[in-house]
Amino acid sequence: MPRGQRRSSTGEDIEETRNTILRTAHQLFMEYGFRAVSTRQIADACGLTQPALYHHFSDKQDLYFAVVKETIAKSRAGLERIAHRNESVPERLRLVARFLVSTNRIDIGMMLHDIEHELHERARADLYQEFHAGMLMPIASIFEDGIRQGFLCNEQTYGVDALMAADLFMNMLKRFILHALRLRPAGSESHPSLPETSYQPGYLEQAEQVVPILLFGLASHRADAKPTLPPIHLSEDLVSETEEPAQ
Repeated sequence: MPRGQRRSSTGEDIEETRNTILRTAHQLFMEYGFRAVSTRQIADACGLTQPALYHHFSDKQDLYFAVVKETIAKSRAGLERIAHRNESVPERLRLVARFLVSTNRIDIGMMLHDIEHELHERARADLYQEFHAGMLMPIASIFEDGIRQGFLCNEQTYGVDALMAADLFMNMLKRFILHALRLRPAGSESHPSLPETSYQPGYLEQAEQVVPILLFGLASHRADAKPTLPPIHLSEDLVSETEEPAQ
């Protein structure tokens, strides 16, 4: 029995050390980028030697791959919950905007740049596939609902396909996600879901305006026909039940 307990404790220690490395590497990679961070820096920040770090990850690319894959998996879970809600297309897109700006710990542009220019071909292809499946496809499924319902134009009626719409949406949100990283209070990395009061007043509402701009454009056709969207109230996990807006 004591031997079994020792083995269990060792296994838990190994898992805890691995998670510590991932958390630390995530903070450094996402703040400074792949090239600017060394495994020695990560090991030192974890209180480990480099050989101890290499016991868990074979090299820096292996560690970066694990960090990005875990990051995308966490975002995917939240995005899929929102995509499956029984609410209107604009409302779900607004929830997505708030979710990404409120919870993301990454500069998406820098991450994609690092994947493209710093990783070997196999890792690059695998992470692009993860990003496509975990970040773009849940959002694209919302746009697909809008096209199927006739709420959004399809390609035959001067619209775009759902995947391109998701890509446009993500690109429009990049500015807000990047700026949100600078607005976070010190030590916020340990709090994955911060309340709206952690941001400058109205900041999330500004990010939310990406939705009507993308869906309805900037042109004013008639003053009395400007689309309006009701305010939403989110719970701490950003996916609480809200009333479906009038169509």
